[in-house]
Formats: sequence, structure tokens, C-alpha cells
Amino acid sequence: MLRLTIDPQPEKLGVAGDGFVDFLRLSFAQKRKTLWNNLRGQYEESGLKRALAEANVKPTARAETLSLQESAAVYRALRNGRSGS
Repeated sequence: MLRLTIDPQPEKLGVAGDGFVDFLRLSFAQKRKTLWNNLRGQYEESGLKRALAEANVKPTARAETLSLQESAAVYRALRNGRSGS
């Protein structure tokens, strides 16, 4: 028997659990789209640009190419800037 245990780490990542999960769902919403295209409907363009730059993530990156830490950095930058629409 094989048992897997998922260890959620919102504290280590500095993110709120539910909000971050929703952010990840949005990031991966449409396959083959860039992170920018998946997020721009939910966040203001200027805030999204700032958050990606702050997290050191290129707008042309795809969600699947980011580490969990990089995704968390984008999420934190967006939350700190309150750039939701």
C-alpha cells in the first residue's frame, strides 16, 4: 500500500490558503496561455505588471514553468498592491 500525504505550506510561502488556491486555479485556467493572459481579466494591467516585475517573473511565462515559490511571490505582490479589479 502506498500512502501520499500532501503537506500544505501556506505559512512557509507567506500566502493565505484559499486565496492562493484560487489564484493558482486562475493561473492554470487555460492551458497554453501565458500567466499574463490568464490573470489579466482579474487584475488591473498596471498592478499585474508591477507584481510580475516585483516577483521577477516575465509576463510571457506560463504558469506551469513557475515554481510554487515564484507563484506565491506573484500572488503576494498582487495582494500587497491590492490590484484586483
